[in-house]
Order: sequence, then C-alpha cells, then structure tokens
Amino acid sequence: MTLAKLRDKADAKLATFWSALVTKQNAYHAKHGKYFQLLVSPENAVVDGIDSGFTIRHPSDELHQLDVDFSWTEKMPFQIRVDEYVGRTHGFRATVWVQLVNGDVYTRSRTYELQPDIVDRVYDENDEIVSETITPQPPLQIDSGWSKVEEE
Repeated sequence: MTLAKLRDKADAKLATFWSALVTKQNAYHAKHGKYFQLLVSPENAVVDGIDSGFTIRHPSDELHQLDVDFSWTEKMPFQIRVDEYVGRTHGFRATVWVQLVNGDVYTRSRTYELQPDIVDRVYDENDEIVSETITPQPPLQIDSGWSKVEEE
C-alpha cells in the first residue's frame, strides 16, 4: 500500500474514532474532572494498513476504570495511544502510528485542549465590579498532520 493510501485509510477510521473518543472523554471529564488514558494495542504488528483486531488497556493507576469503558469494535490499520495532560492547560492527545512494508513509520496526533472562559468586567469609579460577563470558549483541537518517525 502506498503512503498516501495508508494515510487516507487511517484518516477515515480516525474521523469516527476521534468523534467517539471526544464524546466519551467529555462525559468522563464532567463526572471526574479529568480525562482518561488508554492504549489501543493490536493483536499483531500493524503493517501496510492491514485492519487489525486490538485490545484496549487502561493504566493500572486509573481510579475510575469502569467509567472508562471505551467500547470500540472496528478493526484499525494503526496503533493508537491516548494521554491526558495537565499543566498550563488541560486536555488529552491521541497519537497514531502507521507502518509501511519497508519499515517506515509515520505518526499523527490530535489534541483536545480546554480553553479558559473570557471574563469581561465593568467597574465603577471605586473599582468595584458593576457587572461581569463570562463567555465560555470552545476547546481547541489541534491536528499535527502526518510526519515520518526518524530513528535517533
């Protein structure tokens, strides 16, 4: 399979996977105030876009294993990992790897990042708040695009 065909195949599968992941992550975050992590491991090495069965594993330190229950049954032509991050911002990232027959590996990631609300305040002459308007901001979704993994 050519790189272009493999990317197209993976992108099509990722579109539905990402949508299901965001829905489940948002429900989990609303309940627990954090996102879950998972590793989607194929039963065998995924090479040349072969649709593969997989096992979904969660970190052993995940406190709410039952609420993660991310059910995905479609076979996938890639490996994927989902990581939560907390720092200046809060969100999660899904990273995907595809491999060609010649051994070249390509990766792509998509990030879902919460954005702070915009707060507009009106003050009086004594610097007292007269009114406040809070405008929630939609999450930022950033896609890295595909890039070749270079060995060190």
